[in-house]
Amino acid sequence: MSEDSTERTTDAESMKTDQTDKPNLTPVPSLPKEQPRKKLAAPPKAAQDELETLRRALEEEKARSKEYSDRLKYLQADFENSMKRLKREVDEAQKFSNEQLILKLVNVAENLERAIEAGEKIGEKSELTSGVKMISKQLNEILEQEGLERILAEGEKFNPTLHEAFSQRETEEKADGTILKELERGYMFKGKMLRPSKVEVAKNPILKK
Repeated sequence: MSEDSTERTTDAESMKTDQTDKPNLTPVPSLPKEQPRKKLAAPPKAAQDELETLRRALEEEKARSKEYSDRLKYLQADFENSMKRLKREVDEAQKFSNEQLILKLVNVAENLERAIEAGEKIGEKSELTSGVKMISKQLNEILEQEGLERILAEGEKFNPTLHEAFSQRETEEKADGTILKELERGYMFKGKMLRPSKVEVAKNPILKK
């Protein structure tokens, strides 16, 4: 075999070897390029004005709603106070509705006591006197149960809210302003003044220099 044929054979084998050693590369498709984001266009002027109008209207409604809520709370509190005041007035009216009647019964009870005292002075001890005593006792018990209280007077310190000074007497035996004598009984009815006590009050003489 000639040298030329040998070289051709060697070159062919070399080319085959080179083709075998190269990797089989599959072309990868290229990704699309990211498009730049478009800026949102600003809303038109009319839309902005409408949004601003709606925002203001919403704020006004909120303020109006708060005003109505506050007014409702005030009216509710005022109504509750009015109901409490009305109930208190009704209770007080019921409490003192019989005041004039009680005062008339007090006068009757005192007249009965005067009759009993007059009978005892003349030594009257009949069944009639005993019956009057029993009626007087029952009447006084009923009056006390209804809330009548007698005002203390004799020996007490004069109190202008409870006593009425009918007269004064100079004396050194009692402190100035001491009640010496009860001229007419005084009464409280359920904590309220029904009739003040008419009294005689001690007055210490002024020492001459």
